[in-house]
Amino acid sequence: MTTSEQLYERARRLMPWGTQTNAKRPDERLAGLMPFFIERADGCRIQDVEGRWYLDYRAALGPIILGYRHPAVEAAVRAQMDKGILFSMASPLEVEVAEVLTSLVPGLEQVRFMKTGNDANSAAVRLARAFTGRDHLVTCSYHGYSDWFACGEGDGPTWYTREGNGVPIALDALVTRIDYGDTAAAEALFARRGHEIAAMLMVPADWCGVADASFVHRMRALTSAHGVLLIFDEILTGFRLALGGGREYFGVTPDLSTYAKALANGYPLSAFGGRRDVMQKLYDVLITTSYAGETLSLAAAKATLEILRDEPVIEHIWSMGARLQQGFDAAAQRLGLAARATGLPPAVQFHFSDDAEINEAAHHVFFRELYRRGIFAARPFLLSYAHQQADIDETIGAMEEALAIVGEEIGALQTGH
Repeated sequence: MTTSEQLYERARRLMPWGTQTNAKRPDERLAGLMPFFIERADGCRIQDVEGRWYLDYRAALGPIILGYRHPAVEAAVRAQMDKGILFSMASPLEVEVAEVLTSLVPGLEQVRFMKTGNDANSAAVRLARAFTGRDHLVTCSYHGYSDWFACGEGDGPTWYTREGNGVPIALDALVTRIDYGDTAAAEALFARRGHEIAAMLMVPADWCGVADASFVHRMRALTSAHGVLLIFDEILTGFRLALGGGREYFGVTPDLSTYAKALANGYPLSAFGGRRDVMQKLYDVLITTSYAGETLSLAAAKATLEILRDEPVIEHIWSMGARLQQGFDAAAQRLGLAARATGLPPAVQFHFSDDAEINEAAHHVFFRELYRRGIFAARPFLLSYAHQQADIDETIGAMEEALAIVGEEIGALQTGH
């Protein structure tokens, strides 16, 4: 067994899944090709426990927007470490980061910090229910593991098993799920129950699908008409769609929004915020946690946000993502494959077939061959400021070789299908 596989066996004896995060669970079909454990990272590359380096497009599931171990971020953290990590009262960094964040995001009047995206979303939901005096919640896409999300009515849940998941069935009546882009379902729901709804929590853009401007604008109109708070879950899209996130990209101002992932370039910090009058309700609603003011993450966030503000980070990741998409499409065309790149440039997806079974089989072969060639594939491919043209071109070369094998293997599957 490899060192990675040995570690995985030890991990599974001690921890369910063998890891802490669902998306980091190893694909055992790819043992020996996909690294199960990462030892270190630098820039846009990661090194596994066997010593092999990979060009990384997972970005630690999204937090790495500047690149691993960005010098300015690391320097800020080291400087703060000399002062202390957690104090008996608030740190000045809480004020300083709040000032930078609210200056960058249009309409973000007040903020509070938490530690994870799940924390921030749960806080925003609690605040919305308290502010409106209503109980019902509309969710749209993935928002975490909390009870209020792991329940509900509507189309079957995509992200979790409803039965036996530890959430009381009685909570289903308080939540309705809406698919991103399903305007008709949303309009019917609001017409029927708009007076009961406290908030609609939605992603402004679906990384796995499309960015639907008409849907986003219609949800703003619907929620406003019914006195419902609109919450943008910007855990993934914040600072990747645009500097001001979905608010800026779509020109739509929600009542609240939540941030995590790229906020501190990998350090654990999240935030929720929005309208001043809504945030003032926090004087009545107790939402508090000891570690929200932890200073190393705040120092990292301040440095990260200042770099996002002062350097062309957003333009760069859009440019590199577009280069990757164009390179993939050109390679597929040369090989005579119908495969194409989809999604927005900061978060690139790939489509092989409208047949779901064939599409999944093609993804497996494609990713397998990319891992074999030192490319850490992901859904979606997330670009960072550290990715340069040479990295993208190296990836496109590996993709063309991988696509050729997809054509050979999946061609046979299509014929048999």
